[in-house]
Parts: sequence; C-alpha cells; structure tokens
Amino acid sequence: MENNMLIFEFDRESKENINDFVDNFAMVNAGNFDVCIFGSSKRHINFNSGIHIWIRSSDHENSHLMILLSFIIQGHPDWKKSSINIFEICKPEKEEETRNQLHELVQTGRLPITPKNIQIIVEEGDRSVKNIINEQSSSAGLTIIGFRGEHLKHDGAAIFDGYTELGNMLFVNSHSQKEI
Repeated sequence: MENNMLIFEFDRESKENINDFVDNFAMVNAGNFDVCIFGSSKRHINFNSGIHIWIRSSDHENSHLMILLSFIIQGHPDWKKSSINIFEICKPEKEEETRNQLHELVQTGRLPITPKNIQIIVEEGDRSVKNIINEQSSSAGLTIIGFRGEHLKHDGAAIFDGYTELGNMLFVNSHSQKEI
C-alpha cells in the first residue's frame, strides 16, 4: 500500500513550527494525503486514562480515521489497557438524530465501541467547544480532534490553540471518509 498519510509534530508550549505547517497546508493537501498533527506536551502521559476522540457535526469525514487511529494506537503495549471514549458535540435540535446514528454504527458492528464509551454532549450557547473539550478530557492520555482545511485556511494556527487543560493531542484531517 502506498503512503497516504503525513504526520507532523509541534510542541504545544512553544508552537515554533506550527505556522510553517499552516503556511504549507495547501501544498500538502494537494497530494491527497491524510494529515495528522501531533501536538506534544511535556505533561506525563497517563495511558490508563484512555484515548478521547472528539467528533463535531462538521467533522464526520474525519471521524472514521480518528477511530481507526485510536485502535492502532491502542495496539501498542503501553496503551493496551486503555479505553477509547468517543464524544460527539451536537446542536440541541440534532441530539436524538446524533444519538441514533452513533448507536446504529455500534449495533451494526461497524464501530467496535461499546455504547457506554460514547457520550453525546449538547452545545450550550455560553460554552465554547474548546471549553467543553478542556473540561471533559483534561485527564485523557491522548485527545484526538479533527480539523478541516477550510477552518485552517480561515483561522490559521488558532485552531490548535485554546486547549490549555489537555496533554498530548492528535489533530486529524482525512482526505476522504474511511470505511470501518
């Protein structure tokens, strides 16, 4: 199989190299690669605290790759006893639809996660998505969040900021939705 993914890393405390990536994302994206950006932290990794995957309504193209990567990571001996938790943030009017979609994926076996490891979080007007993620995943061993090229183009490196309570993070941009 040909290489189809590029992984970049930046230090979340110094953020030295992140602007280079932002400036060159269009060139990398033109190669039809899946792109991951690992935001490393000096914080100790608590492998038993699990892997947290955050899915947003605008992020479903990335969701399958984020789940696949979490299972690959969990295959490493250090992560073997960790759990994978999926959090989906949705608008209040989409809560029931979102819950049904996720439970259907679990029941058909296309998503090898137990329902107890899936949590639907309804967006509230006064809390930002980043605040919700900071609160829920502050103790996670690894937090995986998707991003879209359009957001990167519009907001720049700011999409990687604001996660002050989190340790190591993996930002994922899938070129196309993967089949599970």
